[in-house]
Amino acid sequence: MSQERIAEIRELLFHLERRIKPLEWDASRNQINEFKKKQLDILRENFTNLSQELNNLEQQD
Repeated sequence: MSQERIAEIRELLFHLERRIKPLEWDASRNQINEFKKKQLDILRENFTNLSQELNNLEQQD
């Protein structure tokens, strides 16, 4: 079970990172609107939570 969850989390992190990078690029150049700023914050929070969960699962194995 945990190996399947680890693979699933890694895939989710990959997709989140692909969504986060362009938004961070826009934000670094002040080319981002308020909606996208909020979306970026939510994506970063999800990324952090999944990263922590992945670390916990990897430590258990």
